[in-house]
Amino acid sequence: MRLSFSARSGRSLFLGLVALASCGFSCKKGGDSIDPDDQPIIDLPGVDTTSLISTEKKQFSKIVHEYMSPCGDPVTLEVCVKEARACKKCIPAAKAVAMLVPKGEPEKVIKDWLSNRFEDKAVQSIDTSSSPSLGPSDAPLVVVEFADFQCPHCGAAMPIIHEVIDSPEMKPKVRFVFKEFPLSGHENAEPAARAALAAMNQGKFWEMHNLLFTNQNNLTGPELEAYARKLNLDVEKWKTDWAAPATKDRVTADRDVGTKIGVAGTPSIYVNGRKFETIGKADFAEQLRDWMRLEMQLMSTAAPAPPSSGSAAAPLPSGSTSAAPSASVSAAPSTSAAPSASAKGSK
Repeated sequence: MRLSFSARSGRSLFLGLVALASCGFSCKKGGDSIDPDDQPIIDLPGVDTTSLISTEKKQFSKIVHEYMSPCGDPVTLEVCVKEARACKKCIPAAKAVAMLVPKGEPEKVIKDWLSNRFEDKAVQSIDTSSSPSLGPSDAPLVVVEFADFQCPHCGAAMPIIHEVIDSPEMKPKVRFVFKEFPLSGHENAEPAARAALAAMNQGKFWEMHNLLFTNQNNLTGPELEAYARKLNLDVEKWKTDWAAPATKDRVTADRDVGTKIGVAGTPSIYVNGRKFETIGKADFAEQLRDWMRLEMQLMSTAAPAPPSSGSAAAPLPSGSTSAAPSASVSAAPSTSAAPSASAKGSK
């Protein structure tokens, strides 16, 4: 199913509102820090730095000389690349440094971003067993979004996310999983989350999802029921499921999963278990697309893709308290880097 959102209308709002996270992981250094003025210029095979000016080349050289191999080897990026070590992440990491330095990013920001993007410790295991999803069940890329239907950042981000994952390039390779994460400051977010899950019991989660995001200022109880009628649902069953303890438990379970892995704001996006984080002022869609392309590249030279939890979960019977079997998504083993992205919005 292709979701009916306007990417153009959401992009400017999203980029204007969302403060994207890029910190949270400690950077690693190999030996003493070098004064940039004393840093010799380092050239690495396979990493093009010809377009960098002198000061940028020194910053690039300093970072690759200090930052340790993301595979955990006791060598720096410089040594890893020069010695053609087995770590498949070293050249992409060094290329990322060469790309970020001329954008004016501070050294610490770049190192923190590298830690999140490439190190195995940043990968989270995310239970997706009871969540609605789109795309092939065996897709190599599993994109999980934690979102709040009342969050304006989520509403603005959604068409941009789907612009990427619904593209001809990505659609056959991506399974998109939606996780409920209603924020405490949004009084209508939790009822809206239950409205979507109750609609899922009748096979219309995504149709309700669309209505909720396009009507974010109209999410009261009577309005939610009106959306159920608009979708031609069995309204009495929908109302029973909407109020059922099992539905409330599902929302709580999603929120608990997010809280456990550090979700603090919405939307938060994970690709193969790694949090997607933008850096700099580049277009959000472009960064997400590039992140996923790199993930595919790394996976093609490393271990198999993470296990899939399947497609949308089976509907729960009215009033049921049972849960679907456990399943999780995480990145491939340490020889590959999983894409991670997160946009930090409402809190």
